[in-house]
Amino acid sequence: MSYVWLNGAIVPATEAKISAFDRGFLFADGIYEVVPIYSGQPFLFDAHMERLERSLREVEIPQPVSRAHWLEIIAQLHAHAPLEHAVLYIHITRGAEFPRNHLPSPNLQPTVMATLSAFTPPVGSIAPARATLMEDIRWLRCDIKSISLLGNIMAKMAAQQDGSIEPLLHRAGRVTEGASSNYFIVKDDVLITAPADTLILPGITRDWVLKLAKKNGISVEERPFSVAELYAADECFLTSSTREIVPIGTVSGQLINDGQCGPITEKLMTCFRNSRPKAVKKVKHENQI
Repeated sequence: MSYVWLNGAIVPATEAKISAFDRGFLFADGIYEVVPIYSGQPFLFDAHMERLERSLREVEIPQPVSRAHWLEIIAQLHAHAPLEHAVLYIHITRGAEFPRNHLPSPNLQPTVMATLSAFTPPVGSIAPARATLMEDIRWLRCDIKSISLLGNIMAKMAAQQDGSIEPLLHRAGRVTEGASSNYFIVKDDVLITAPADTLILPGITRDWVLKLAKKNGISVEERPFSVAELYAADECFLTSSTREIVPIGTVSGQLINDGQCGPITEKLMTCFRNSRPKAVKKVKHENQI
């Protein structure tokens, strides 16, 4: 059975209920966060919490749960569903009020939900995937991790229909990101990715990959790059919290270089996997048999 932490209580997923007048339901007025958990340990937890807290500030929803309390919630959920690897999903809306009104009343009580779901970390080699180039039709505050994801969903559906794992979005020829990922290219041994401005969500995995690259002597540029640069790149890959690093061999039917996983992509995949939390070994005490 699956369980949900909802407004302070653990309940079976089939019994989790919110008001029909919740602003998340009526207006997509809320934010969310996704935290991967390896071997029972949240990965890059503080970075995820910083992004969550920033999103709350940007939309002026008061922070309803402290970082320490989130760790307690994870432990509570894990006690009901002891998964070795999991994904923590956090969903916070501004709250519920009647009658429906675009302008929220002050001092609403946020609705807070969290779930754990099974997660299988990538292992072994990954065949280069296909992406589909699309115009970025979303709003202009992509730096907020908003639950308003209709534009992302439409792009993902179109990419799936095209046989791709993810859309590769651009605004007037400037590459932004995916519907739930960030993109990188490599040109002449330099790793390039779009800057963390309002046109992209600053991915936690994106930031970690940049740190790993710098630590391992790979030159990095955070700058706008064009669709033309994408197609002329030596390598391309995407990053996300659950997919980690995925090489991209083809974009809208056109090969990126030879369509294979490049050496820098391969090196970063190895570095990333080596950085994942490992299982904590239990120490046997002297009085244990």
